[in-house]
Amino acid sequence: MPAQRQAENEACSEIAALLQDQFSRLTRQFRNMDLPQGMTPERLSALSVIDKNGPISVTALADREMVRPATMSRMVSALVDEGLVKRGEDKNDGRGVLVTATPKGRRAYHRAQQLRLQHFAHALHELSPDQLAAMRSLAAALERLTLLLDGTDAAPN
Repeated sequence: MPAQRQAENEACSEIAALLQDQFSRLTRQFRNMDLPQGMTPERLSALSVIDKNGPISVTALADREMVRPATMSRMVSALVDEGLVKRGEDKNDGRGVLVTATPKGRRAYHRAQQLRLQHFAHALHELSPDQLAAMRSLAAALERLTLLLDGTDAAPN
């Protein structure tokens, strides 16, 4: 392997380790942020997917959230019981069920999301203008990285 290629591979491995470490720390911090009563990070995540992609099947929701369909079915049942989502028929599949957010669910999701964003924005205010510009660039790069990891972006950039 040419020396330049080996150096690139080592750099990519180092960056991957650094990102993984920071993502783990950020994830833990987000999970520990205060959320409105009854809202958990898992519920917030599911409501986010339902709000943005609904109506959506429980199976598709489970795939998006990377959990088993049975696990998602229990979560959806709890969200239905609390009036945050509703089940409806899938017109394309007579046996299928689609889940949509109720107005109460959308309000709960947006309120919780707003609290998280305010907390995050408050921390960003402590960064220098150069660091903020780097964060903006990082956000775009992370979007592409996510698509690559999902297998939905194979085009070189």
